[in-house]
Amino acid sequence: APRVLVAPPRRYGIKRFIHVSTDEVYGDVLGDSVSENALLEPTNPYSCSKAAAEFITQAYMKSYKLPVIITRGNNVYGQKQYPEKVIPKFILRLMNGQKACLHGTGESRRSYLHVDDVVAAYDLILHKGLEFEIYNIGTTFEISMKELAVKLVGEMKLTEKGKEDELIEYVADRNINDKRYYINNAKLRELGWEPKVSWEDGLRRTIQWYQSMKEDHWPDYKSALAPHPVEHDPRSLSS
Repeated sequence: APRVLVAPPRRYGIKRFIHVSTDEVYGDVLGDSVSENALLEPTNPYSCSKAAAEFITQAYMKSYKLPVIITRGNNVYGQKQYPEKVIPKFILRLMNGQKACLHGTGESRRSYLHVDDVVAAYDLILHKGLEFEIYNIGTTFEISMKELAVKLVGEMKLTEKGKEDELIEYVADRNINDKRYYINNAKLRELGWEPKVSWEDGLRRTIQWYQSMKEDHWPDYKSALAPHPVEHDPRSLSS
């Protein structure tokens, strides 16, 4: 719970508290990019919980002057990411002879930042960010889930160009699947940050890492490759 994290720093007088949130708190962004002062309109339980965590953190900031900085970031990708996330999920499914599984029509668009750029952003915010501020960590690059699947099939050279659809399947959509998140990163750029890893280079490096990954890198990771997460009945875990 957020209170577990923000209460001890208040007692021990820490100098800086970085709260990591998500671009999903803005909800669907179908027009121009949104800045940090935009209204929060989360649409699903996950993003609502992230917005709630922000409010609790801001309450400690306002009530107790906790030196908080909040970040709201785009999707992260790169080497060593657990395959519940879409890019490693698709890569490993394709490596295992399965098809890339698209939710719904695959038209939803997402923005991706390589982990190296995200680490650089947090290092800068930690040392040069202003207290009580919010920073969007984002990119102008965006891609649809269908385009992403086609790109991965092509980069992995699994079929002839133009036949990528043969290795893509469509599955039931999420109950709520936002069409697009698009955030403005001008405030972070003013601190001196900008993305440096290109999509082409970052994706190529990511694919290469999973292709050389040892099978036992994660125990039972293949359960994460299912199109939809599986909720376990807690009663079954205690037996």
